[in-house]
Amino acid sequence: MDLQQINIKVFVTEDSHINYENFIKVFNRWMAEGAPDEYLNYADYSFTHAGPGVMLISPSTNYSIDNARSRHGFLYNRKHKVEGENREKIHQAFVETLQRCLHLEAAEELENAVHLNGAEVLFMINNRHIAPNTQEMFEAIQPDLTTVLEQMYGGDDFTVERPSEDVRERFAVQISARSSKGISDLLANLENH
Repeated sequence: MDLQQINIKVFVTEDSHINYENFIKVFNRWMAEGAPDEYLNYADYSFTHAGPGVMLISPSTNYSIDNARSRHGFLYNRKHKVEGENREKIHQAFVETLQRCLHLEAAEELENAVHLNGAEVLFMINNRHIAPNTQEMFEAIQPDLTTVLEQMYGGDDFTVERPSEDVRERFAVQISARSSKGISDLLANLENH
């Protein structure tokens, strides 16, 4: 199995306040500061109930303040093929996601109103052909995913479970950790391995 199109959503804390206009300001700044071909544009779907919110589009990855199922979080959506073993690709996706989370939390445009909860994460494969939403797929992915999560959390004090068994939905794993480590600590754990 060649995992591709990995998505990771890091949920916001309960005390966060989402202002989509401020996210547009952040994404506009990222586009201005990036290389000419690093980003394509942003899209504002904030008018859509329980939708993708505001999205920053790049050739390889989309980033958004996602509100699917009426729960806000930062969504990393890798679109193009990544080489390597599955464990390496999962590790890379978490590192890139957490790096972006740190940039978001530090963004002045968000007025210190948005905080991300690394203890509550949704891991998804955005390709039903590669990863159907089945128990067999969960069991196949779990060893590599668990190894990366043990590095990230510094132990096994977390749970993984399928949030839905509906085969019409994309494959997802809900990760819940009892750790209260911040995003920077989780990223440091991954970067030191």
